Amino acid sequence: MGQKDFKQLPEIFASDICYTECYGPRYVGLSEVQAWIRHKSAEQTVLEWRIDNITLAGDQSFVKWFFKAHEKTTYEFDGISVIQWANNNQILRIDEYQSKSEHTRPYQNS
Repeated sequence: MGQKDFKQLPEIFASDICYTECYGPRYVGLSEVQAWIRHKSAEQTVLEWRIDNITLAGDQSFVKWFFKAHEKTTYEFDGISVIQWANNNQILRIDEYQSKSEHTRPYQNS
């Protein structure tokens, strides 16, 4: 199991980062992001976080991923993050969107 080491966050995220999670919470500034990560790492165990695709477009990246974790229960979902990069290659903004990971094909036999 991996170690939870977040010392490099100030190198990765801009000091005025804006991070919006797919279910609503928004963290503005590096101190809020660090507080959120400390809180989540104490109560959540990430079981899988797979990157499926990365598309680069100027100062933005679009990352398609699958996430599975355990808190009180185990849950999973597909997601996409829209990432905006600052001129110094730090992350300036992340907006996450989610979809259920279990998909159906209602018209498969039509």
